[in-house]
Amino acid sequence: MPVFDTPIHTDDNNLNKVLAQPLPVVLYLYDSRQKADTPLEDAINTIAKKNAGSLLVARIDVANNPRTRAEYGSLPAPAVVTLAHTPSGKQVKSQAGSIRPGDARAHVNYLLDKGPLPASKPAAAPQAAPAGGDTKPQTATDANFRSLVLNSKVPVLVDFWAPWCGPCRMIAPEIDRLAQEYAGRVKVVKLNVDENQATSYQYQVQSIPTFILFRDGKVAQRQVGANPRVLRDMVEAAAVPAR
Repeated sequence: MPVFDTPIHTDDNNLNKVLAQPLPVVLYLYDSRQKADTPLEDAINTIAKKNAGSLLVARIDVANNPRTRAEYGSLPAPAVVTLAHTPSGKQVKSQAGSIRPGDARAHVNYLLDKGPLPASKPAAAPQAAPAGGDTKPQTATDANFRSLVLNSKVPVLVDFWAPWCGPCRMIAPEIDRLAQEYAGRVKVVKLNVDENQATSYQYQVQSIPTFILFRDGKVAQRQVGANPRVLRDMVEAAAVPAR
């Protein structure tokens, strides 16, 4: 395959072709509606040149490519997503929004096993929730599952996860965003499968993350795997209409 020493410009329709290449990929997600960030642009160009042949850097404008933005957690632009090449395809290794040049370099070093996982940035202060809504995921257990989930008056998205699960940790920021955005319209809860095996067994959770949407105490939809776009579609379809 050719060696690229400059970022590749791609879009929703062609991103899969980039991800199919047998190299690690760095996605640089920018927003053309924002003022150009020259230092960050220079850093991205330098990363592509310095690591030519070792990885691919792809630029994508989230303003015109909403599918990609949703796929990777609706990160606030400018953002970076690193994807490692594995026998089963590309797997997200790290991601961050509102990045600066140093963040981009740190995530590339982590992707290439040249540095530690960069620390997460503090999340922005949540907006006020509608009456009766929670802006953060609640914690479900075997003991409170019936009252918290099955008896809920609004639809409930349950995230079956575990602390050791990499994909669970990776999608956690999107779960937090869903809880905030749909507060009062959909309840979002997290259940640790290691600590609550009875409920996990009852709902036949065999791999994580697994997401189950409950409506009126019954399973309405199920999703296995960390796919932000599918989760957002599930929640949007189930959400109680805003008042």
